[in-house]
Amino acid sequence: MNQQPCPKDESRWSGVREVMRMSGPIVLGMLSFTIMEFFDKAMVSYVGTDALAAVGSAGIASYSICTLYMGIISVVTTFVAQCYGKGEKHLCARYCWQGIYLSLSGLLFAAVMMPMSGPLFRAMSHTPEVTALELEYFRIRLAGYVFIGLNTATAGFFQSINRSRIPMYAAIFGNILNLLLNYLLIFGKFGFPRLEVGGAAVATVLSMAFQSAFLLAVFLNRRFNDEYDTRNTWGFDWARTRELARIGLPAAITMFLDIANWWLFVAFIVGRFGAVSLAANTIALSFMHVCFLPAVGLNHGIAAIVGQWLGRGNIRMAKSRTYTAIKIAIFYMVLMGALFALFGDKIILLVFRTEKDVASLGHKILILAAFFQAFDATNIVCTGALRGAGDTRWMMFMTFIMSYFVFLPLALLFGIVLKGGALGAWAGTTVFIIILAAVLFRRFYSESWRGINIFKYSDADEASIESDSGAA
Repeated sequence: MNQQPCPKDESRWSGVREVMRMSGPIVLGMLSFTIMEFFDKAMVSYVGTDALAAVGSAGIASYSICTLYMGIISVVTTFVAQCYGKGEKHLCARYCWQGIYLSLSGLLFAAVMMPMSGPLFRAMSHTPEVTALELEYFRIRLAGYVFIGLNTATAGFFQSINRSRIPMYAAIFGNILNLLLNYLLIFGKFGFPRLEVGGAAVATVLSMAFQSAFLLAVFLNRRFNDEYDTRNTWGFDWARTRELARIGLPAAITMFLDIANWWLFVAFIVGRFGAVSLAANTIALSFMHVCFLPAVGLNHGIAAIVGQWLGRGNIRMAKSRTYTAIKIAIFYMVLMGALFALFGDKIILLVFRTEKDVASLGHKILILAAFFQAFDATNIVCTGALRGAGDTRWMMFMTFIMSYFVFLPLALLFGIVLKGGALGAWAGTTVFIIILAAVLFRRFYSESWRGINIFKYSDADEASIESDSGAA
């Protein structure tokens, strides 16, 4: 791949401007989701400790399952960004449509998981009260699987063509709707039924449906149709769907392993220490989401930026922008981690209605989490950059090895074998996150991904068509 020279206006701050221009709206959208989720958990805490524990565990389980197809759809960003960087705008909408079709697989996953959910949650050996609430929440969330896929495909399209504000508006409006519906349905206000845990799940599904409708309406409007031909590129394209699957399936497995292992950590390691540990863990994770979900916005943004620069043939700029994003993520996450470590106990008692032993354990977990924020920031940005480069197969194998030979063994060792409890399990997790940061940064820095061709099948099809035309 031939590298182009850097733009003439390249300066010390131009990288920061580009990263924030692309990622800023995504970060704001993620921040709105973080705030919504934080107060979502806070409202559920008024129902009871069992309800809070159930929503935390079932929420991770729900997200774990949907990553199996959402991960494939997530690489729409990679393909659209590289097409945009090459100036091939007519292909951007075509890849988005293939992602939309793949999102329909969410219906299949929901149908399969509905009868399996009972044995799955009963295998966790939680108390009968918590298990019943977990099943209620999880089964309602299954109805939203198709919307998660639709949102991933359309948001990825807009982010990759430098229109990040559109998914930001969808996220902000959707999260405001979620909070409003939470209040009405959890507590049964203004004539609405009091559904408690079920109400939180219904609110989430309805807000996701709203975001899907918003994004699809904008995708199909006249402005984007004129520039990207969004209304006439809806036909199913087998070659490009195969490309999404070839690059996206490893990404899906990676995402599933990552989220599923966190679920195993919460449900089978932390969960075995009782409802107090599980509730404290749910509260601590709510705070951690404030730290890392905005950084996930940088993850999505840098995936698009790296894809665009690679589409232009400029590896040096792709790497430079990634290093800038890492610095921004570290600054934010370390700052938030320090604030929560210092003042987390007061905030927990102020916002959450919970027992003092739950609040105390939650704060101790936050103090421990403050030590790995810089490393987690590096992990989050590097995974986005590698996805933008199409290096998903390596990430899949690396995640498998790190999950089953480092993460879970360390959590078991510190939490159960050494009898450290939930806090010990998090100590093992801290060691894992530090090791993972070193592995991911080394991979990106080495440029082992520079020879990856994500357009393998469509290039072959186009070459075949040209050959047939020439023969004719």
